Amino acid sequence: MAKVFEDEFTDIQSGMVSLVIEALETANMTVDKIYIYAFGTAHEGFFNLFFVKDGKLLHNNQVGISEDVIDQVLDLGIDDTFKLLELCKQYGRQAPCQYKLVYDCNTRHFDGHYSYDDLSGSQYGSSGALDEWEKEIVSSLNG
Repeated sequence: MAKVFEDEFTDIQSGMVSLVIEALETANMTVDKIYIYAFGTAHEGFFNLFFVKDGKLLHNNQVGISEDVIDQVLDLGIDDTFKLLELCKQYGRQAPCQYKLVYDCNTRHFDGHYSYDDLSGSQYGSSGALDEWEKEIVSSLNG
């Protein structure tokens, strides 16, 4: 059976999550949730991640993953973000600009939220969107 758009779209996102899980394994680190933020347009790509463990938000430098491995993860994540753009173009679909991906390591549940807002020309930018999402997660953790 030939793959369809949705299968390929999901496969790329699953690859992003797998990449992060492999990086965590290199550091013998476990977390409860992985949060991936990706932003991509024809001219800009951004990829970053953070984690939750024991009710606390952790950044890359707090989970014991080496800087070299994190750099590789971020670079490959940007590559995957551009693959999603190309896939959407190939199938004549509008590509989301923003991807907020959440993987629960305990339940193995994956959830994705997508936005078509291009932040390239805004003062807010993709890093601002990441910061806002982190604040939302911290707020939800603090109840």
